[in-house]
Amino acid sequence: MKKLFPIIAIVLLGATIWSCDEDTTIGEESPVYIVSNWHKKDSIFGGSHYFFYMDIHAVKGNLKELVMTAVDRYNGKRDLETIELSGTKEKLEYDFFAPIFPDSMVEMELRATVSTDQGDKWTGTKKLKVFADDYTLTEKEIALVENPAKGLNNAICFEGGKPEAINTGHVTETSKHHVVIAYDSNSNNNTASRAIRTYASNIRMSRMSFDYMNTTYNSLRRTFQERCNNDDIYTSIDNLKENDIILIGSYDDKYKKGTALGIIKVKSVPTTNDQDTDKYIFLVKGMARN
Repeated sequence: MKKLFPIIAIVLLGATIWSCDEDTTIGEESPVYIVSNWHKKDSIFGGSHYFFYMDIHAVKGNLKELVMTAVDRYNGKRDLETIELSGTKEKLEYDFFAPIFPDSMVEMELRATVSTDQGDKWTGTKKLKVFADDYTLTEKEIALVENPAKGLNNAICFEGGKPEAINTGHVTETSKHHVVIAYDSNSNNNTASRAIRTYASNIRMSRMSFDYMNTTYNSLRRTFQERCNNDDIYTSIDNLKENDIILIGSYDDKYKKGTALGIIKVKSVPTTNDQDTDKYIFLVKGMARN
């Protein structure tokens, strides 16, 4: 019994592809074909196995080989394995070990090509959705100003796991946007504060070194809880600089438990000290799955 890695349910028939649970009668116009028995589902979690069987038949000549190829947006096209065949029939058990991708779902295209000693060759394809228990977070850019009188966004709401810029006026604890990061100037001389602050009693933030580019749901969730365990969480962050990484989350003071809401990477901060016109630009990721 031969194994092929990686593979998912595929059926090949000459110029036409059949997928079936029982043997199919094939006309002489198909010099080679494959009949497969497999589970009906076409999705799997990364890092798990998926088994199925294939019966390969040559109507004309003898079987020569079966070549498996995979195509996905991370690895491009790559050859998986070549299996030597012989005679007019072969039975194979395939063990597909799904790769682990950084995205919540990646669609792979698996191609099975069978050839005979007569030079006949046919290819069939199968698309497989590979899901992740963990997943990367989606990024969006948000520009904010400190002065709400300008009618521009001056806060970020993280409710629902999808950060949204909002114009709050003066943000308070009683604001309906209770999960919010706001910009606040504590001076009267028109100088941008270069600080972020929350007016929500249950929101905390922490500045730290973090792999922002590859942030996943689990990595952010675990890291924010660690910051809570170490009491390295605050209601404001001062002296913002480009490329600062700030973790955002809610915090239960009674149980010392944190729940990550998102992450901010500072793209730019005000440069002219003009509170009325300068903007903060942030790259923001929330916890919602794509």
